[in-house]
Amino acid sequence: PTFTSTVRFVMSGGASAISLRPGGAGISLRPGGAGAGGPGVFAAFAMGSRPQAPTESSAKKLNAEDVIKYDADFLRQFQERYKEIPVELATSPVEVVINEVNSEALATMGAEADAQWGKKPAEPAAAAAAAAPEKGDKDWNEKKAADAAKAAAKAGKKAGKVDLTPLPEGTEGATIVKAANAWSRGGADDDTTKVTRAVKSILNKITPEKFDRLMEQLLEAGINTAATLSETISIVFDKAIWEPGFCGMYADVCLRLSKELPEFPGESADGKPMTFRRILLNTCQEEFEGAGKAREELATVSDAAERAAATKRVKMRTMGNIRLIGELFKKKMIAEKILHACVTDLLGAPGSTPPEENIEALTGLLTTVGKELDNSPKLPKEMMEGYFTRLQALADNAALDSRVRFLCREVIELRRSGWIPRVKKLEAMTLGEIHAEAAAAGLMSPAATEEILFPEGPGGSDGIGGDWEMVGKDGSVGDGSSALSGPYVAAKHKAAMPTEKEKAKRDAELRKLAKERAMAAVTGTSTASGASTSSSSAPGAGTWDEEKVEEKCKSAVNEFVQVADVKEAVLSVREILEKAKNAAFALDAVLSAFVTHVVDSSNEKHRDLCAKLFVQLRKESDLNVSESALADAVGEPVAGLDDIAIDTPMAPKLLGGLVASLIIDDALAATFIADSAVGVEDVTYRREYVAAVFKELKARGKKGAGAYAADGGVDVAGLLAGDPEFDSPLAEFLEKSGLKELA
Repeated sequence: PTFTSTVRFVMSGGASAISLRPGGAGISLRPGGAGAGGPGVFAAFAMGSRPQAPTESSAKKLNAEDVIKYDADFLRQFQERYKEIPVELATSPVEVVINEVNSEALATMGAEADAQWGKKPAEPAAAAAAAAPEKGDKDWNEKKAADAAKAAAKAGKKAGKVDLTPLPEGTEGATIVKAANAWSRGGADDDTTKVTRAVKSILNKITPEKFDRLMEQLLEAGINTAATLSETISIVFDKAIWEPGFCGMYADVCLRLSKELPEFPGESADGKPMTFRRILLNTCQEEFEGAGKAREELATVSDAAERAAATKRVKMRTMGNIRLIGELFKKKMIAEKILHACVTDLLGAPGSTPPEENIEALTGLLTTVGKELDNSPKLPKEMMEGYFTRLQALADNAALDSRVRFLCREVIELRRSGWIPRVKKLEAMTLGEIHAEAAAAGLMSPAATEEILFPEGPGGSDGIGGDWEMVGKDGSVGDGSSALSGPYVAAKHKAAMPTEKEKAKRDAELRKLAKERAMAAVTGTSTASGASTSSSSAPGAGTWDEEKVEEKCKSAVNEFVQVADVKEAVLSVREILEKAKNAAFALDAVLSAFVTHVVDSSNEKHRDLCAKLFVQLRKESDLNVSESALADAVGEPVAGLDDIAIDTPMAPKLLGGLVASLIIDDALAATFIADSAVGVEDVTYRREYVAAVFKELKARGKKGAGAYAADGGVDVAGLLAGDPEFDSPLAEFLEKSGLKELA
């Protein structure tokens, strides 16, 4: 048998060495004969009668990496004499050589070394060779190849490779043991982390248009511990100072949270409870007092680019905090004396020149709250005059930077102009406000701000019938059964939709007629349109059918929420009742239309407007709006909360606030709370509705929530009791809702 070899190991014996490396010491088996050490005792083997290595003449034609073949007998000649490792390898620090120098390092590296250098462990192969019977030379290669394959497989496992060889039949694989802290999506997060993630998500999406809806989600996010309260305040504070254009909106968020979130037991030595307002004001104070120290630390930053970035961050935080303090003062969350303390601190001692950063912060604060401080009845005029005298001196100080001096002059000019800025600052606005501003600037036509995509046809709410024609594929007029199939062909309308100007003109005429009717009701004279206060116009004597009444109810609701004039809304209701054929149906339709709008719009301002209107309608004796009619109109959607709340999550709170307002103004009796809540089957919605009623009564009522519950005969424990397995305990729910007195 012959062997193909490009071996790179070294064998040595006695004084002579055999190097299988090109240029190695001693006799080399590579073409060229003797190595760098010259010929030695091993030369006899290369020149004897036994199988010879390639001659020197033939070696010149070979390259260093060419294949050389040896037979087994030739290699066995070295077996007895050369049994020790050569000196050059015994002292070599090369990691692939196993010697005393590297044994300690190899023991440390372990499987990592095997995987890195691809070294095959010799023990499994040697053990297999010793256990196998001797078969002779003919299958020696096969046995060696099998042992090498097994060794390679073992080495692969040590190197972290996956063995995909199928197990023998009937063999059980390794049992998978689940770790005690196995990872799962969201499973390792505690309650505080989940609440923090939810708060960040809601605040990232909040806008003036979605404010009410997202605030409800924020209040229901699970802020029920002191830790989550502190984390929420930190998130809101950071959002406010890094987004100065939305600072006013975040101040509204703070105001709402300070009213809705409960207080928690204090951890400080003074024992004061932890409230949203207290922690927020402490955060603002710490940021205000730490601004100077943060600026001093900038001098320790050596890198110029890093120092410039850090300076910008400190300035943004300082100015954002100042603006947030001003906006909180506007919301009555910060006392006026605190504002004066801030102004005095920023101005410094009399006669001194404050740092430019303090002057810039002062101008920002006065720009935000200067109008309120100027008009404050508590503040002496001399104090504001003193502030602006100092500002004027700073504006005339040539030692200051020109930019800072002009900031002082801008604030002085702003006060002289009655605090009306020349350029409107960036603030959060609704889409309606943006469109109105664009229309006023001539950048957008009024018609484009309220584009009608799917107008209602004269024949009905679905646009089919009446004066509208439905056109098919071929342009022929049909019954409308396939109006949207085939290519579009515009229909020829006999009646055109009104433009924005026409709608505005019509609305103005309606308001004019309403005022004329009001004057006629006072003076007893007829209006130009023929309306009168005679007995012929008594309720129920009109000509409007039910369809016309419902149409007029929708128009009255839309006009009322836009104009917000209770007197005009009363006149519109009176007109509907006068001209309706069925006065009882008209009254139910009017009240139901307003309550339905409150739920559909999910707008608290519209809810408060409707509550005022209902109270006024109850006071108008000639309209005969009884308490039972009002209870029926409000009680119907309350009884349907199981379905309504799925699509409108704010419905329980809106209806609860509406009921509370009517009870406070004596338009409904307190007994309505329990009577209406009994119809709600889902305990969750029933609790939300009743809690909303009592929270509003507690906040705005003439007496406490417990007193209203006693007057209405409300059995809180029986009304709000839930399933112990699925619902939280009643005491815990009432405590979270801030209604512990009802427990």
